[in-house]
Amino acid sequence: MSTVTNSVTNLNKYESIFYFCCWTGAVLYSAYKVFLVGTYFNDYHDLYNDFAPGWIWIGRKRDVSDQEWKIWIPLIIKLVPWIFCHHLVSQIIKTVPSTTLLCYWYIFTSISFLYFYIGSIGVLCVLMQLSILYILTYKRNKSIIWSINILFLFFIHFLKIPDGTFQSILKFNDEEHYILIVIMCWILLRSISYSIDNIQICSENNSDDNSHLSRNFLWGLAYCLYLPTLCLGPLILYHEFINSMKGPFQVWKLKELKHFTLNLIRYIFWIIFANFSLHFLYFNAIQYHSKIVEFLNPWALYGLGYCIGQFFLIKYVVIYGLNHTLCAIDHVKAPSQPKCVARIHLYSDMWKYFDKGLYKFLIRYIYTPLLKSNFNRVFASFLCFTFVFAWHGMQRNIFFWALFNFIGLNIESLVKSAGKSKYYSNVQRKYMSPANARRFNCVLASPLLAMSVISNFYFFAGEEIGHTYVYRILHDMWYGTLVLLFFLYCCCQVSTDVKNWESKNICR
Repeated sequence: MSTVTNSVTNLNKYESIFYFCCWTGAVLYSAYKVFLVGTYFNDYHDLYNDFAPGWIWIGRKRDVSDQEWKIWIPLIIKLVPWIFCHHLVSQIIKTVPSTTLLCYWYIFTSISFLYFYIGSIGVLCVLMQLSILYILTYKRNKSIIWSINILFLFFIHFLKIPDGTFQSILKFNDEEHYILIVIMCWILLRSISYSIDNIQICSENNSDDNSHLSRNFLWGLAYCLYLPTLCLGPLILYHEFINSMKGPFQVWKLKELKHFTLNLIRYIFWIIFANFSLHFLYFNAIQYHSKIVEFLNPWALYGLGYCIGQFFLIKYVVIYGLNHTLCAIDHVKAPSQPKCVARIHLYSDMWKYFDKGLYKFLIRYIYTPLLKSNFNRVFASFLCFTFVFAWHGMQRNIFFWALFNFIGLNIESLVKSAGKSKYYSNVQRKYMSPANARRFNCVLASPLLAMSVISNFYFFAGEEIGHTYVYRILHDMWYGTLVLLFFLYCCCQVSTDVKNWESKNICR
């Protein structure tokens, strides 16, 4: 159904406003219902420290139960002086210029930060991972590279067991253990990118390149340990990183510094906004009380899901946005922040525009090579989601999330193929105006959007909450589901309007 994704048809202005108002009104009203549910925590015995004293001028406690937010923001603050030093000296080195010296500096700053943050044992673990993967994968074929890295991925998941043997023996606290495992998972992706891109680079240059083994190791270390993206991403592919490093020296310009400052203010605002919201909307704490979630009315239930999803988005807008900005000031091209999930209604767009680095990784190293090897698209897609499942954690809730995404993406692909058929094109021209065709496509996309949203609840909130949403949408009264689909239909229309507006701006 080509018009599902490529529609350029604009509806009547008042109809578009109606859809926008309905969707926005539904979001605000459902968020209000989530606020009311928060009264459950007024006299709550906080056994697990889910709440902390809020800002004095607000006079309410703040939800601090999200572990990622609790760790990520202090980590960013600790990184500030290191990042400043990293950029300042990098800019001086680039005037020389010396790529080798720049690599040494990148490695030195990252190792120094890791030493002060997770200690010498943590640094040793990171360097051992990099060295082992480099030795085992250097100049070997892609099958061996994938096999070794997949085996190492299983090893990492053994190391990540909370309070397990690895954490106990090395005496890491929970925060140090969490950050070390996250860094190792990111390094694994970079190792794959480095190894495969290095084979391709050597092939294009008709070079055996064994004489430059130490230089390649140096570049690989600099790439994998690049400080702005070391701990929390986003993923930069190796060939893009090397091209940025080899680019001509560029002095910081006033325009760039102004852009950097405005972006910094922008992401600080989102941090403040998120923390402000957590004084009123206790959606993170609520998801740990599955019995409460089971009996929420539909407005509060789906409002809870919306709030969890938006908070997840804000976390990655802040992290990826900040790191993208820090890379830009270093003239390194990094993926930008994700697009707002409230204005995306297609599976393909969600994967393409949320984590752009991971999406490019999957397309470049898994999907496209499999298609070139004469595998069909479904199998290529299956292996992509299998890797996503393995990399994200190999837990049951991750399995359901990956499975539903695989099914949804292939349903969307199937519908697109049907929409491109000559039969559908003839029916559309004969019986439907362009505006009605767009409405029809949004009607069909609404159930798929519901499936997409519910699959994400498994990822955001865990298996039990995900099962609750599936049960409720299947067993609630039919008119409740119909109302939900109507508002999702409005979301599809708003999303299509935004895509059309973006397309026009790009074409100008």
